[in-house]
Amino acid sequence: MSIYEWLFPCLRPLPAELAHKLGHWTLRLPVPWAGSAARDPFKWNGIQFGNRIGIAAGFDKNAEVLSGIDRMGVGFVEVGTILTEPWGGNPKPRMSRIPSEKAIWNRLGFTSDGVAPVAARLGRYRRSNRSDLVIACNVALHPLTVKTAGEDPGFLDRARQELARLARELHGCADLFVVNLSSPNTRGLRDLLYGPGFRDELIEPLGEEIAALDAASGRTERTPILVKLPPEDADGKPWTPDSIAACAGPLCAPGACDGFVAVNTSIGLARDRALSPDPDLPGGLSGAPLLPLAVAGLRMLRELRREDQLLIGVGGVDRPEDAVALQCAGADLVEVYTGMIFHGPGFPAACARALAAEKPVKRGARHDC
Repeated sequence: MSIYEWLFPCLRPLPAELAHKLGHWTLRLPVPWAGSAARDPFKWNGIQFGNRIGIAAGFDKNAEVLSGIDRMGVGFVEVGTILTEPWGGNPKPRMSRIPSEKAIWNRLGFTSDGVAPVAARLGRYRRSNRSDLVIACNVALHPLTVKTAGEDPGFLDRARQELARLARELHGCADLFVVNLSSPNTRGLRDLLYGPGFRDELIEPLGEEIAALDAASGRTERTPILVKLPPEDADGKPWTPDSIAACAGPLCAPGACDGFVAVNTSIGLARDRALSPDPDLPGGLSGAPLLPLAVAGLRMLRELRREDQLLIGVGGVDRPEDAVALQCAGADLVEVYTGMIFHGPGFPAACARALAAEKPVKRGARHDC
């Protein structure tokens, strides 16, 4: 048992959001959290990852503790979700731990400082660090914009403009982008992902904007765009081959997105536990109970994706063996978050060492370890 796990029961009385802030404060201390960091190089689309473990979106929403994350010995981090303008999120209560299940429930709702300060912090980090930490910028439409979907005929134009602005302001410091329309914590957001025309109306215009930015900056490799997917369909039921094909299939066509992050938190698992005071906004559950949904989603996606598309697995990693399970299901890279809350800042490096110890899994391999 690590010191962190020994101390964790002492932190339980603290509200989850306060404990998260204390965790951020701790990461600012100049401590090598990783112990022995794993070297497990992986190169894709011109991007060199030091190893195959990253920190999932939601942990460092505003690019405040990148140096501490780098000292965890990970290969990459997903910063965000980043919005164009500041947003305070949903009313409290909106986050709680479930220690008996090694799970966390949240309905935070895109708390964000806005793109301008986040881009400034990312720029300062890039200029002052020689780290090879890969940075993925997780971006989304502002909740006030999503609220007008289906009501305002100018919604799509504004949505495209928002995504284009995020691309412009973050382009100089992002190695890749992740579009998040799968969060369960903003009313109407997932409807955009499940709805028809998502690829043509939002993803392809964003790709054109980023291609123009790449050309203007002289970037030789195209900046990739990934799409973050939920673990379930529009009814909150786990994916089937047919339902995931209807959602993700169009994004596997040539010229669509460059890969997927799978999966986001689960509405279905949160609804089953009745944790939200608002039944119309049940929030999402992360942690150990999510692992079977993540594994199943990755197995189905590896059958759909183009050979050149990247798969990042996330969800339910509570032991290093769980990271291996996601890789065996088809993930090229693996992200952690909730497991780190329960096991401490050395947990990501332990997962990286577990993946490095495994025999490499060929990209797109149709087998289970």
